[in-house]
Amino acid sequence: MTKALVSAVVMFSFAALAEAPSVTVQAEILFASTAPGTVEPAYAKLRDSLAPKVKYLTLKKLDSKKLQLVQNTLQTIALPNQKQAELTLQGLKDNVATVKVKTPSVETVYSLAKEKTLSAPAGAHDGGDLWLVVSQPK
Repeated sequence: MTKALVSAVVMFSFAALAEAPSVTVQAEILFASTAPGTVEPAYAKLRDSLAPKVKYLTLKKLDSKKLQLVQNTLQTIALPNQKQAELTLQGLKDNVATVKVKTPSVETVYSLAKEKTLSAPAGAHDGGDLWLVVSQPK
């Protein structure tokens, strides 16, 4: 009986060690437009960072999801424009996640630290643009 228990504990320990790294992220889908409207206060920094390229007068959240990204496992997000975004955790080191992001507009790799946010264009929609904003929940 003791051998079986020890074997079970050892097997469980190896399984835990073999588990792939993962990170929880908050993924938000935003609608952005140059038409007059309102910019939600949480997105004022994003609007300002995009201002040299496009002056958005409307920025509002359409959807928000908490996702568990597991290393080398593709996670998809349905977009309102009938397309999808894809997120893949490529690595995790010192609380910085390396995340591959693929949207209809871009495919790139970002480093995502605790207090940072990544934003990626996600295609046209309803006379404006969609943006995917990803952060680690606080």
